[in-house]
Amino acid sequence: MPCGAFLSCNCKSFSIRVTPVLLIRSFPMTRLSLSLSDLCCCERLALWSIRCLISHYRLPSCPETKTTDGLFPVCFRPALDAAEGAFADATHLLKVADQPRLAVNAPGMQSLTALEERFLRGIIAAQNEGQREVFVLLAEVFPDRFVQGCLATALTLLADCLAGAGHWLPKKLLKDETTISGGGALSSINRWRSVSPSRMRVLWPQDSGPLHAGMSHDASRVMH
Repeated sequence: MPCGAFLSCNCKSFSIRVTPVLLIRSFPMTRLSLSLSDLCCCERLALWSIRCLISHYRLPSCPETKTTDGLFPVCFRPALDAAEGAFADATHLLKVADQPRLAVNAPGMQSLTALEERFLRGIIAAQNEGQREVFVLLAEVFPDRFVQGCLATALTLLADCLAGAGHWLPKKLLKDETTISGGGALSSINRWRSVSPSRMRVLWPQDSGPLHAGMSHDASRVMH
């Protein structure tokens, strides 16, 4: 007899009445692939930079904001140029060896490829002084040591630029978790619960120009 069923019997007829019972079982949701909405802002910037450097989609320097390639200070332009060159060298070596090209999506794509996730892990390892781990990650996909060296150089340079601009990637990607605790943004916040803000190095912008001075004067006048 189905769960929740009971018998209703009288002298004239015999009937079975079934009461529907809703059984809810909780199953852990496993993460199959990452999406752009699953990443925190630092990971998004790292992914966007990887895609732009490999596809040679570079933004010019802005003299007003003193930034280059979107959000990086102008002083990082040579390092980003070197990272772009290292990616280009790796692409050339793969082409000469008749190997598949780097499986990297366009800058605006929402989904992440397996190689892009691996590159993000490489940047995380590089920011935590794990140079050996970077080569281990690359060796699983690229057996050529010259290709490994070019890609490791590019990822290390990009990791240094991100760290210098105050963008430190969390030590664990969302895909590395066994369950999802919420939406993409909540899961990103969940990964930072054990991080102490007092130990993080953040480069806060400072401006002592005439606009800032005028704003300070207006603020003090309002206070009085």
